[in-house]
Amino acid sequence: MMKKKQVIKIAWASITTIVIIMGLGYFLNRSMVDDEAYAAGNTDNSSSDKTIEDYFPEENYNGVAIMVEGNEVTSTATYGYSNYEAKEVNDLDTIFPVASLQKMMTATLVAKTVSDGQLTYDTPLSDFYPDIEGSSDITIRDLLDQTSGIKMDEIAPDKVLTTQEEQLDYVLETLESTGETGFNYTNANYSLLAGILSTVTGESYEELFTKEIIEPLNLSHTFFWDNVAEEDVAKAYNSSLLYGDYTESASDFSQSKELYSSLIGAGNVLMSANDLVTFLQALTDGTLITKEAFSNMVKTDNDYSGAFWQNDGLMQTNGSLGDYQSSVFLDDNGENIIVLISNGHELDSLSDLASSIYKSNFA
Repeated sequence: MMKKKQVIKIAWASITTIVIIMGLGYFLNRSMVDDEAYAAGNTDNSSSDKTIEDYFPEENYNGVAIMVEGNEVTSTATYGYSNYEAKEVNDLDTIFPVASLQKMMTATLVAKTVSDGQLTYDTPLSDFYPDIEGSSDITIRDLLDQTSGIKMDEIAPDKVLTTQEEQLDYVLETLESTGETGFNYTNANYSLLAGILSTVTGESYEELFTKEIIEPLNLSHTFFWDNVAEEDVAKAYNSSLLYGDYTESASDFSQSKELYSSLIGAGNVLMSANDLVTFLQALTDGTLITKEAFSNMVKTDNDYSGAFWQNDGLMQTNGSLGDYQSSVFLDDNGENIIVLISNGHELDSLSDLASSIYKSNFA
């Protein structure tokens, strides 16, 4: 017969073994879920001391990040899924809605038109839309800098607007001109600029954008909302991605066509992170417009000008459509750039993260 002390020792040993096995099982299971949710092995670093993925291990992020240093891409990182159900992971060519980042592209087209002598920054809105109240006192610069006094809520129309005429009519019917000259951010300003560009050039906004931006830069992963296949666009997720719980968002591209159709010039372009970096470099290095033209595009006394927030030679622009988020931070000569695009995350602020990454590496 076993002594009492031996029985107790055996019992404690058994309990300890069970606890260790359970703990190990939980750890392995948690690690497998974390690895699957992050798909975080897709990183590339050309610089040994500055790597962008260092900023994400503790963050709950689903998307793509790129660092440009001295005009060269030096670090990239991709996280999570473009389509969780199909187990398709995000990569540098994944197509995302970039929302208001499109505004800097519309501003670029305006700058090019100004350089060509077809328009000036002082041209009044009344030359094109005289029925808008106070339009004789609103200039192209006011539209670019969001100081026109125009307001418009971001509300989806009742149906998909299939033509540019319908899209601009919706904007004209929905906007309000307040007569106030302070800063007020609204998509309507850039939609009106899209209409003005069409009037001046005789081409639709999409045709002009394609001819002046997509084709010369060979942007093979850049599309308008109405000419991209749904299955090629990253899905939007609004769940706890850190633990692999992917729940499709109500803002998913496939469910939001009415809203996209109303954002002409302001937020209905989709593109990859690679294409976005190509555009930013071409914008700032004199490829798309001259460096002088770029400087004039963003040169005012306002904190926001030419689609960029500006402070001490640093610039930022952001996009947001539901759970699609994007942020760009760069210096005014485009030598150093941070690009973040996400299709689902639980970060407090993607723009703050982009700013933090930039300043900790380059400031």
